[in-house]
Amino acid sequence: MSLPILPHFILLLLTAGFAFFWQNNPELSQYSLQLSALLLAIFLFHNLLGRRKIPNISFIKYQSISNSLTITLLLLLLVLDTGGLTSPLFFSLDFLLFGLSLLFNPGLGLLVGLALSLLFLLNNSLIDLNSLTNLISLILMAPLARFFGTQYLRLLEGQKQIKVLQNQSDQLEKDLSKEEGVTLLWLSLNFYNIMNQTLDLISQISSQLSTIPYYQREKLKTIYADLKELFKSGQELKDKIDKISDEN
Repeated sequence: MSLPILPHFILLLLTAGFAFFWQNNPELSQYSLQLSALLLAIFLFHNLLGRRKIPNISFIKYQSISNSLTITLLLLLLVLDTGGLTSPLFFSLDFLLFGLSLLFNPGLGLLVGLALSLLFLLNNSLIDLNSLTNLISLILMAPLARFFGTQYLRLLEGQKQIKVLQNQSDQLEKDLSKEEGVTLLWLSLNFYNIMNQTLDLISQISSQLSTIPYYQREKLKTIYADLKELFKSGQELKDKIDKISDEN
């Protein structure tokens, strides 16, 4: 659950702007670690409270957005307080961009990455190779995060389509199984009734064998014997079908 990309980006941009404003103010920057600890405590408490609360769509949407803002502010405060572009924690911003792209919107990671690159460029001087390398890596990481976010969404869509096809296949198999059972039951009942009527008819004809020529009587006896065997096989088939139907 997330906001449309533009409102979410504006909120993240304001959060990033607040982090740079805090760090550029000498009276506030000395409390950066304390603020970071407070944000971490709020993040943990907020998610712990969310686990105990009965989840609903509105709360999940609010929680996901507030988590993204809290983590963004926390990481920026730590990076800025430990050296900005030369910070040993600068790589954590790459994970931030990937998280925004994968969990919210691929374009969000791209926009935030470019915005952070501009803010760092305006607030820091490229005094050494390390600063330049970190800035370039952040710029390059923005489209890369967008690419992986797009691929991740395609993978999720593919999995959803596979699940839909599997459900349709299972339903079709159940329908075919039911139709097959009904068809077999219909065939068994009709076969039994027709064969019974045929044997009864031949039995009646056999009672008048004296009026039938000899060679026809022999054929009639042969047909009658064959039909009795066929009737016996049909009866066995009917019993098997009834047994399968009872098991299902």
